[in-house]
Amino acid sequence: MSEYVHLATMTDLPQQGGRLVVVDEQWIGLFKTDDGIFAIDAMCPHAGANLAKGNVCDGVVACPVHLWRFRLSDGKYLDADAERFNVKTYAVRIEDDDIFVELPAQPGSIRLI
Repeated sequence: MSEYVHLATMTDLPQQGGRLVVVDEQWIGLFKTDDGIFAIDAMCPHAGANLAKGNVCDGVVACPVHLWRFRLSDGKYLDADAERFNVKTYAVRIEDDDIFVELPAQPGSIRLI
């Protein structure tokens, strides 16, 4: 059964862009945009780069290595019609300054990088 887990606070995120959270061994990128807070798998499916370090513009993050682009709202890979490269997205809930992300289970460790 999934549950919402506290991963960060709003002040942990940059004004625009992303921050990496390692949940057990899973990389999750938290992104603050004008449209809200988004959580996606932060490991690029192409070369394994950290998407949280990518440039964000108009709700899209570009991989910092080869510039592959992913839409933050649904994880869709935007450079070709190739579903296999879409990244997973996570539901986000904000309570006051706290950011909660829906995960399949309570993790053993959470590291804000």
